[in-house]
Amino acid sequence: MDFTSEPGPKMGYVLRGRTPATSISYHETGSHLFVASENDSVLRIVDCLNGGPPSDRPPMIKLQREGIRNVQSTHHGHCVLFSAGSQRGSKTNAVYYLSAHDNKILREFSGHTGVVTGISMSPVDDTFLTSSADGTVRLWDIGKSGNNIGQMTSPQNVEGSPFAAFDSTGLVFGISAAMNGGEGNHVHLYDARNFSVGPFSEMKVTRQDIEAILRRDGCTPESAYSLSRSEWISMEFNKSGKQILIGTKSGVAMTIDGYDGGPLRSFMLDSGHDRASSSQPMATCFTPDERSVICGNENGTISCFDANSGILNRKLKGHVDRIGCVAANPKYAQIATSCTNTALW
Repeated sequence: MDFTSEPGPKMGYVLRGRTPATSISYHETGSHLFVASENDSVLRIVDCLNGGPPSDRPPMIKLQREGIRNVQSTHHGHCVLFSAGSQRGSKTNAVYYLSAHDNKILREFSGHTGVVTGISMSPVDDTFLTSSADGTVRLWDIGKSGNNIGQMTSPQNVEGSPFAAFDSTGLVFGISAAMNGGEGNHVHLYDARNFSVGPFSEMKVTRQDIEAILRRDGCTPESAYSLSRSEWISMEFNKSGKQILIGTKSGVAMTIDGYDGGPLRSFMLDSGHDRASSSQPMATCFTPDERSVICGNENGTISCFDANSGILNRKLKGHVDRIGCVAANPKYAQIATSCTNTALW
């Protein structure tokens, strides 16, 4: 997707919402977008090819009993995975497999003892990863309800919730977890076919290395020190697997080397005030062509950076509130961004 030539992407269809979106996910064909809103327990569906509600399924599904926090598309065009809302009692830690065609829950996956913070679908088969505040990452098979088929536990010297993601081949998945005292993060890479033997690569991304990149990219020493301790909240491999994109809780994203974990570039949230004081998470993603990194800002704009140089190529305007979710269409030159409303560009 080209963000350098004029006139640039324009806002197209806008899906109106009542509460902020908490998660969005494109289907692998690029034909549909799934939008989850935790506060009103609603899943909305967008037809991305025609720019409107879908004609072959309900445009909105209410999940009042289970609630919904995260949504993840699957290989089936009418089915999604979603994690329960955080205020749903004993079922808070469950993940569900839902048929959006007829609003039926086909399977339930239970086992986590903490809130599920992320879901990552394998691009090649029906396995998926869940990360949780209980400090574990679990591997499941959509076709098998009940117990997980694998569990990875964070190292002992970590704090906070781990995050996990498959790479584009489905042969490798990564798990990140924060070191104690804000001194950096572990990134462990696993062979998805032989995960039980443990990680084949154990990388450490130290706070000092992150701070150095932030200072090189223009942060003041004070801001760089503060932002280098930001809690990681997301991770994504680019298509080649050479880079991993990290989103944080304090308004900064960064790319790290997919082989040695060395920080490469930082991308700053445009908050309109001291960046180090931002308490808003950074919504960020790669574009499928690996050329750009998309970041949502507090002021409703979307920053489009060159992934390699870190240069800001374009800023998109149209939203009226903080951008909480961004995603790139895997098949078409289209991105989706969400505040309370969700827009296709």
